[in-house]
Amino acid sequence: MSARSAERDTHTVRAEAAAWLARLRSEERTADDEKGFRAWLAESEAHRAAFELTNGVFEMAGAARRAVVRAEVPRVTRRHVLRTGVALAAASVAGIAIYLRSGTTYATEIGEQRDVSLEDGTRVRLDTDSEIRVSMNDERRRVQLRRGRAHFDVAADSTRPFQVLALDQLVTAARGEFDVSRDGVLVSVLSQAEPVQIANENAAATLSTPRTIMPGQLVVFAEDRLVREEQPEMKRAIAWRFGRLALFEEPLAEAVAQMNRYTRRPIVILDPEIAGMLVSGNYSVGDAQAFATSLSVLLPVEVVLERDRITLRAASEEKQRRI
Repeated sequence: MSARSAERDTHTVRAEAAAWLARLRSEERTADDEKGFRAWLAESEAHRAAFELTNGVFEMAGAARRAVVRAEVPRVTRRHVLRTGVALAAASVAGIAIYLRSGTTYATEIGEQRDVSLEDGTRVRLDTDSEIRVSMNDERRRVQLRRGRAHFDVAADSTRPFQVLALDQLVTAARGEFDVSRDGVLVSVLSQAEPVQIANENAAATLSTPRTIMPGQLVVFAEDRLVREEQPEMKRAIAWRFGRLALFEEPLAEAVAQMNRYTRRPIVILDPEIAGMLVSGNYSVGDAQAFATSLSVLLPVEVVLERDRITLRAASEEKQRRI
C-alpha cells in the first residue's frame, strides 16, 4: 500500500470514529447504535485506536472550552457533534495522543462538572473536584473513582460487567443508572434504575454475598461497615447533576460544606451556635455568594463578603427581632 493510500485509509477510519462519537454523545442514541458501535470497534485494532484518539481529542478540546466559558451545556445533536468530531479527527492526524491503552483518566476542577462518553457507550457525569480512571478490555469494564462523585448511565453489555471501585467497595452492574461518591472513608451508592450489586473487594476471597441495591435506594459504607441505608427523595438526591443544591431542613454546617465543594471562595461559619440551624431551598452550586446572601434573609445570620472567603456569624439582637 502506498503512503498516500495509507493516509487516505487513516482519514477514513478517523472520520468513521468521529461519526460513532457523534452517535454515542447524542441524546438520540439508541441500543442499535451501541450494538453497531461495538461491532465496528471489534473489527480491527485500527478502529479502536482511532476512536480512543478521537474521543480523547474531543475531551481535551471540551476542557479547553470550559476553561474559557462557564455555561450550561446545550442540547447535543448528532449533526453538531459529527461536525466537531470530524474536525478533531483531522487534528488528531497531527499526533495529539492523550490516550493510554492501559486506561484513561478524567477529572474535574473545583466548581466544574463534566460529561464523558466511554468507548462502550456508557455516559458519565463527573461532579466538582472528581476523578476517575477507566480501564476496559474484552472481559470487563472497570472504573476507579479516585475522588469526588460520578453518575453512571451504563450501556448494556451481557458479556462484560461494568464495575466501579471506590476505596474497597466494588459496585457491579450489567446496565442502568447509579451514583457513586467518595468522601474520606465514606463511600455512597445511589441506584436510580436497575438493581446494582456492591461488595467489599477485599472480601471477595471469602465468597461473601454482595448486597443488592434496588432503584431509589442509597447506602453509605465506611470501610467494610454499613453506616446508613435509606430511600432519599430522588429529586433532591440527583439535583447535583443539574448544577443545583436541593436542601430540605439541612443543618447549616452541612449545607455550607456541600456548597463549599463547588467554590474556591469558601463560606466560613464563625459562630458555632448557628451551625445547627436548618436550611431549605434550591440553589445554584456555582454561586456561593447568592447562597450566603439568601441565608441572611432566611436566618438570623449576618454575612460578610471578604476577598477570599464569605463569613457567617450570628445576627445582632436587633436584626433577630426584625426576623
